[in-house]
Amino acid sequence: MPVNQWTMYVIMEDDYQLTTAQIEWASKRKHGLSPSKLKELIKKQNGRCALSGAEMIFEKTHGNPNINTRGCHPLYAAIDHISPSNDAYGFQLVCYDLNDLKGHFPYKVFKEVQLTEAWKHLMKQWRIIAEKSPMNIEALKNVLRD
Repeated sequence: MPVNQWTMYVIMEDDYQLTTAQIEWASKRKHGLSPSKLKELIKKQNGRCALSGAEMIFEKTHGNPNINTRGCHPLYAAIDHISPSNDAYGFQLVCYDLNDLKGHFPYKVFKEVQLTEAWKHLMKQWRIIAEKSPMNIEALKNVLRD
């Protein structure tokens, strides 16, 4: 599967079909993005995180802390400003916990961090756990703690 080396998302496949959960997630405007734009982002990324390539979760029961008292699932889809608080660079979809991690870096620093072997290893570990045990919240959180 082709991967863009800068943003790490999987390039859109023409036959990618949105799931019911993805359609519902995208049905309401978020961060000023229309439902059609949100669906376009999901398709463009094949439902995968732009940072890690991990398959994201779109079911609202995993993303609403009012429903799930443990907070949002680490793999829950989040809208990310490519450059924090700057709409000019556009948006991407990323895993909730990775969006939180990215938010602690200035844009230019984050772009440099993404090029390091340590970052690439972290994203590989994240992807492996996401593929093998997507509901193992503690294992996902531990990857970011180590």
